[in-house]
Amino acid sequence: MFFRKIILPSVVQKFFLPYIHTLLTTLVCSLAMTFTSYAATEEMTNIYRVSRVLMGPCTDQLRDLLHFYIHPASFPAVIQRERLRLPRLTAPQRNLILPNIGKYSGKYKDMDISLLYILLRNFCGIKTHRKGWGNTPDATDRSVSANIDRIRLARNRCGHSTCGMSKTYFKQIWSEIREAVVDLDKALGNKNKYREAVDFVRNDTMDPEMDKQYNEQLLEQMKDIETIMTKIQSLEKLTEGNENHTKQKIQTLEEQHKMQLETWKKEDAPFHEIHSFPNILDKVQSQQITTIIGNPGCGKTATARHLALQLQNNYEFEIVHVDGIKEIKKYGHPKCKQLFILDDVIGVWGFERKKLAKLDRYSEIILKVLSAHSKILLTCRKAVYNEAKILFTFKKEKYNKSADLKSLALAEELIVDLEDVKNRLNDQDRLEMLKNHYIQNGLSLSPEEQSNVPSTVGIMMYPLLCKLFCSDSLYRASGKEFFEKPHACILEEIDNLKGYKQITYASLVLCMFCPNEIAEGSFRKQDSRFMEIKTVVFKNCRVSKSDTEIIDAWNSMINTFTTRTNEGYSLIHDSVSEVLAFHYGKEHQEDMLQYMSSSFIAKKFNVNDISDNPVDFQIKLNRKHYPAFAKRLIRDLKSLELYDVFMNEALKEPCICNAFIDEVKKLSYLEIKKLFFLKQEDITKIFIRSTEKIKIVRREKKFIYEFQRQELLMGETRGEPNIRVISWVIAYGHYQLLQFLFDLVTEQKESICRVMDLKIPEESGNSYISDLEEQTRFLNLSCCNENVEVVKLIMKHYDLNCKNISLEFSSNLLLTACVVGNKPVVDFLIKCGADCNQANKEDTSPLFAASLDGHVDVVNLLIKCGANCNQADEEGITPLFAASSNGHVDVVDLLIKCGANYIEADEEGITPLYDASLAGHVDVVDLLIKCGADCNQADRERRTPLYAASLAGHVDVVDLLIKCGADCNQADEEGRSPLYNASLEGHVDVVRLFIKCGANCNQADKKGKTPLYVASSAGHVDVVRLFIKCGTDFNRPDKKGRTPLYVASSAGHVDVVDLLIKCGADCNQADKKGRTPLYDTSMAGHDDVVDLLIKCGADCNRPDKKGRTPLYVASSAGHVDVVRLFIKCGTDCNRPDKKGRTPLYVASSAGHVDVVDLLIKCGADCNQADKKGRTPLYVASSAGHVDVVRLLIKCGTDFNRPDKKGRTPLYVASSAGHVDVVELLIKCGADCNQADEEGRTPLFVASSADRVDVMDLLMKCSADCN
Repeated sequence: MFFRKIILPSVVQKFFLPYIHTLLTTLVCSLAMTFTSYAATEEMTNIYRVSRVLMGPCTDQLRDLLHFYIHPASFPAVIQRERLRLPRLTAPQRNLILPNIGKYSGKYKDMDISLLYILLRNFCGIKTHRKGWGNTPDATDRSVSANIDRIRLARNRCGHSTCGMSKTYFKQIWSEIREAVVDLDKALGNKNKYREAVDFVRNDTMDPEMDKQYNEQLLEQMKDIETIMTKIQSLEKLTEGNENHTKQKIQTLEEQHKMQLETWKKEDAPFHEIHSFPNILDKVQSQQITTIIGNPGCGKTATARHLALQLQNNYEFEIVHVDGIKEIKKYGHPKCKQLFILDDVIGVWGFERKKLAKLDRYSEIILKVLSAHSKILLTCRKAVYNEAKILFTFKKEKYNKSADLKSLALAEELIVDLEDVKNRLNDQDRLEMLKNHYIQNGLSLSPEEQSNVPSTVGIMMYPLLCKLFCSDSLYRASGKEFFEKPHACILEEIDNLKGYKQITYASLVLCMFCPNEIAEGSFRKQDSRFMEIKTVVFKNCRVSKSDTEIIDAWNSMINTFTTRTNEGYSLIHDSVSEVLAFHYGKEHQEDMLQYMSSSFIAKKFNVNDISDNPVDFQIKLNRKHYPAFAKRLIRDLKSLELYDVFMNEALKEPCICNAFIDEVKKLSYLEIKKLFFLKQEDITKIFIRSTEKIKIVRREKKFIYEFQRQELLMGETRGEPNIRVISWVIAYGHYQLLQFLFDLVTEQKESICRVMDLKIPEESGNSYISDLEEQTRFLNLSCCNENVEVVKLIMKHYDLNCKNISLEFSSNLLLTACVVGNKPVVDFLIKCGADCNQANKEDTSPLFAASLDGHVDVVNLLIKCGANCNQADEEGITPLFAASSNGHVDVVDLLIKCGANYIEADEEGITPLYDASLAGHVDVVDLLIKCGADCNQADRERRTPLYAASLAGHVDVVDLLIKCGADCNQADEEGRSPLYNASLEGHVDVVRLFIKCGANCNQADKKGKTPLYVASSAGHVDVVRLFIKCGTDFNRPDKKGRTPLYVASSAGHVDVVDLLIKCGADCNQADKKGRTPLYDTSMAGHDDVVDLLIKCGADCNRPDKKGRTPLYVASSAGHVDVVRLFIKCGTDCNRPDKKGRTPLYVASSAGHVDVVDLLIKCGADCNQADKKGRTPLYVASSAGHVDVVRLLIKCGTDFNRPDKKGRTPLYVASSAGHVDVVELLIKCGADCNQADEEGRTPLFVASSADRVDVMDLLMKCSADCN
């Protein structure tokens, strides 16, 4: 029998019987087709017709849509950059767009619907429709993404209708497809191109045999998808099999995590919160990722851990300490409030490009797995950060989305520098820090011992020294000398360990060689590298101990020189590692050359004589190790660690270069040619390049030279990457090596120009022509070093007519040499005919570049050779501007003496004096004024030099300008005076100076905001105090009626609010909308300010002009602590606004369950409706806040109460598709069939909105289908 009798409930029979009958009829017809040779039925014709339109016009339209967003020429680059974001693809799809050889070069004609859907969804930036990608769109949603999903859904339905398609179903699907195509035609702007194609297919005569192919193609695509689903199910089963093991591992990790946090808490006991710690904490709270930088021993890790513990205790963050960026992806969860800590994010000894590459590779994934509330705290050595900053620009706007984490991790605006002017330790910080460590060690700091606290700002690694100082009486006995010469003390201690505790010394060296890699399991695993290092170190240290004794040695040094990690042990601090590397490395250089990182080799080994002072921990390389050193450089070169090899100054020493060349000679000519001259394929390991070219900012002097060199090194030729090792040899000035390589090529009877592709074949292939672009790039590279002989050698092999050519991304040779500031190179180029006044495409002249970087000898040479002192760039900026803004007073003096115009302004009206004032170069300002510059000359926005100096807080410049006649009250076009600026920025010394000089304290801008107003808004309590002492009007409002107290309250500055109230500020003075200080601070959630205002007499029940009270806005925003304060003060919980909405109503609408709970407990009326009859339960149901709905029902809310249009809570929840709310309301007795005034039931509105899950639930619960 083909069919059994099916018994269905009467309601279901009534509703579905027609559809079941149609399906059974279709199935019978299909079976008949199997056993006969009749022509295709109408049902099969229908499915063939739908398949034809989907595989034809619809697919072509999606291809056009992809073309609209991503041009085919850009597609290979886009897909390579975003490949990690690709979901699972079928093998043919992956092979098509990511072939193993070459790249995708098609025009999208070979892409099917499945692949097009994936690409459009993930890479085109198309706004997601209301229901989200992959879901059935709302019927009223006609967005691009909704229509793409409609075509996908039609394809799926067609693929599952293997027995044909009924006439009714066909009409429905065809209508949906046609409407989607019409909307997409509009989006593409191609009139009715694909609508007409769809209509043609609808009316065209069908040939069953011919059109069957479309259905078969569609079914083939569906099979591929089903294969993927089968694999996923298989993986799910495998995952289930590993569940027990995973749970056990999680438990172990949780125990380790608890132990680690306990250790952190103990170590945090002596931590002193420095004077700027509140600002650091505010910064961490305001951004998702923060990187703490500083020199070794300054307290980076301690500060990060203290911040983490604070955020855990006060803000309920879950701390997750990780050893690598990959672990953030592993442990991150989008629904958790997590705080990740990662030390040395981009390297310990030096900048490690591999680590930055990991940041790039996992950036997109990490940002997806983290919730919006989670945070990442990173630490980084300042030297490593500076090195990375030279090689990269981390401005956010320079990066595409896939590289976002790099910019977030290292962008200047997200950096906390523990040793900058804001955060540097002051004398009080040092004293308190030392006191805390004394107390932690059970000691007391006597007045005599307080003299040990050094006041020298430059003391290195003070926090670490405090810890060590208090841990040993011998250190304390050395007194102040310990702090002033810390390395000597640590070296002496390590000497003692080597002499008396060899096992401890050897164990520490082992930690140095394997940072963050040593675990107790390392011995059991027999890690080959670890065991090799252990054997070598213990042999050199003349010890032979058991594994247990090694572990005991590490434990004995915990909190002195070692610390516990997640897995095992590491040295307590980078500074200890540095001293230990220096101590061991002096005697065992061969071990350091073998096992340390390439960045350590580049930075710590020196060939020349060095002083006995080991501040830089430089190791003088022993002559007998020259060959080993050269061999290590070759090893690093083959690994493409190009920066560590060629930025190593030792390689320029003839003795080392000779040894290096001897090692190179051991390679075959083909190997040398491939290594040095040919293009490198794996360019990601060499450099991660910004997607945008680095632009020279007009006032930026730092790193311009290095940025330009990196652009030249990473340049492209005819759109293709052109990375050659020879470029590094040239750019870093290795003349001896370069001469050897050129001679070698010549000996092989090859052309240097052809080997380096400086001459390329003509189209005929019979001769070669010069590639001027590439030649110019190499010439510019030669000018990036300080060795004129490199320039001379390169120019022998190039066409002379490219000397003055400017590349798209670079400059002419003379301009490059002027940026570097090498006078001999500049002189040589001028003698060779270089034009002193030839500018690049941004109109930057050689004289401008030399002036910008302060190369006074080069400036002098250029002027003598005829350079124009007043030649301006495209923005009107002259060399004098460049020198003034960067503080090069000797260059400024020289330029003025040679005729530079110090009065002429740029296109914005800015003068050199303005620039110098803004930058705080008081000596330049003094010189310009003495030469006759006008102190009151304003720019186009009426900003004067005094205005600029005040904004930047340069009190010495402000003082000088005022003494020279600058007008203290001259305002800009917005009415902002210099005093206004200083007050806004909190420059208290500048404000004090202005007040002494008679500046108008009540001078307001065009919006009515006074200096006191903006100081209050910004929270500068010392500035506010100054103004109050001077008798400034503290109740004066701006043009919107907001007073200083109002804006201070709104911003949460409780100390400013307290000061203003004590001085008589009116707590109840409202703005023009009727909002008081209490109203605004309640809306912002500043509970401490709310508490203070209430205690000082603020009216808790005073509403704004819309009837909203402070309690109302606090409830709406979800500030439960503020709500609690109002209730304690007896505020009316049920007072509605002018639309009848109560605090409980708005809290329920916004889903603030804790506020709702508190209001109900304090007497809020659950059934009080607004003027449209909508209750708190109604709006909570409409918004889908199931927890609020549950709470309101428990408190006795009427769940069947309709609004004035007859719509119940169940009605609006059904309409919005909140299935969990619908289920809860039904369980509690809500009437499924209660209709609105137009007779529409919950089932009706759910059906109209295509809420399938809600419809199913309502029908199961006996909703009337008719």
